[in-house]
Amino acid sequence: MPAIDLTRLRKQAARLADFFFLPDEFMKHLREILEFYVNYTLRTVENVAPGSNLKTYRTPPAVLTQIQNELRLKAEENPHFALELADMLWDEGALETRLLASYLLGRIPPQEERLLPRITAWTQQIRDPEVRVALLTTSLTRMRKETPNQFLELVREYLHPERTRTWSNGVQALIPMITDSDFENLPAIFDIAEPIVKEAPSTLQNDLTDLIVTLYRASPNETIFMLKHILTTTENQMTAITMRRISPNFPPPLQNELRTLLRPQPLTRPQPAEEINDFVEETIPEEKPARKPRKKKRDNTRVIYLHGLESNSQSGKARQFAEKFPGMVTPDFTGSFEERMAQLKPILGRKRNWIIIGSSFGGLMGTVFTSEHPKQVRKLILLAPALLKEAFGSLLDLEPVSVPTIIIHGTEDETVPLEPVRELAEKLFSDLQFIVVNDGHRLQEAFKELDWEKILFDDTESKVS
Repeated sequence: MPAIDLTRLRKQAARLADFFFLPDEFMKHLREILEFYVNYTLRTVENVAPGSNLKTYRTPPAVLTQIQNELRLKAEENPHFALELADMLWDEGALETRLLASYLLGRIPPQEERLLPRITAWTQQIRDPEVRVALLTTSLTRMRKETPNQFLELVREYLHPERTRTWSNGVQALIPMITDSDFENLPAIFDIAEPIVKEAPSTLQNDLTDLIVTLYRASPNETIFMLKHILTTTENQMTAITMRRISPNFPPPLQNELRTLLRPQPLTRPQPAEEINDFVEETIPEEKPARKPRKKKRDNTRVIYLHGLESNSQSGKARQFAEKFPGMVTPDFTGSFEERMAQLKPILGRKRNWIIIGSSFGGLMGTVFTSEHPKQVRKLILLAPALLKEAFGSLLDLEPVSVPTIIIHGTEDETVPLEPVRELAEKLFSDLQFIVVNDGHRLQEAFKELDWEKILFDDTESKVS
């Protein structure tokens, strides 16, 4: 292979682009360029593309990059000819020509009705990992950027529960969208990804590793929350097994967050034979006793505690809540109100059925979020909330909501007076319980005495005024 002279390479690529509208001539001159730059030091296909079953010219990547640069504008301005040329490049069957074909598909407008059938058919034909990734990333470039909703629908089709053979395609297609700094709708990505991570088939270990690491880099808090929620609620034993296998590839902070949940659980002790026999004898009569209703499993991962202005996730209340309800979310917040709300929203994402506990300034945060997103909140619990119009003015110009709300406030609270909070709360919440306790702002004594299991999870309490 001659040394690459960039000036000569640019001229060769430009000359090749002149034959864009003459596919046969284009293919002839393309073969000449690829043969000119054959790298004979790479003796086998395995040296060039491990796992590939395609013939290859052993061409350096710089050559293909220069050709792609020269073809870009022509392909975008002439999608019909680009599609025709892509077909010829694909049929040529070489690694380099199929990579160029994949690139041309990525320059074709997503509205072109023949685009998706090409991508679908070619991904089903190809075994070469490099070309497959190019089809799922490069070929979908314009669709990801220009019609993201259409792209997400395509990914949902790939990840359909009954199409397990295409799940790997769906995961690989998602990754470039996650890494795109201009894409802001990460909650939609998490909604799509969660069922696949929960299923965790062993055949997707490498794909799941790539997906989880990419999600974590884009949004650590949402990724940690999603994985903890999955691991604490799933009944699929393969989930923890697969996560345990791939976790060494996770960033160290993520490994630390999941370590406890990924520890192997001891097997349940088998029931002694005598107990089994006794049970059988008791259940012989024809009239079987009615089964007791199974107690619904608590989903603590949908409970979040919002600490006060000068507090953090290691405060007394935060630690006690975390001990009482393992798996609940107790994040740290810093900065102004607006900055704290910006930190809160990615954690909650677009998930529903949240139980929000807000203490003091955290109560103000919880109130504002619930008023703006009532469909996401199952219950709101406010501990001496900072609902003071004098201090927070327009922040409290909110629409009333019907979300079940419990406010616990102390008669000796000198930081946030009780009556102004009650007066405002009765205007904001149509389903309100206002519990008055003989305590100060920190509610230290009341915290020990209250039935938190009932406050958080009992949805049958009658309204208290």
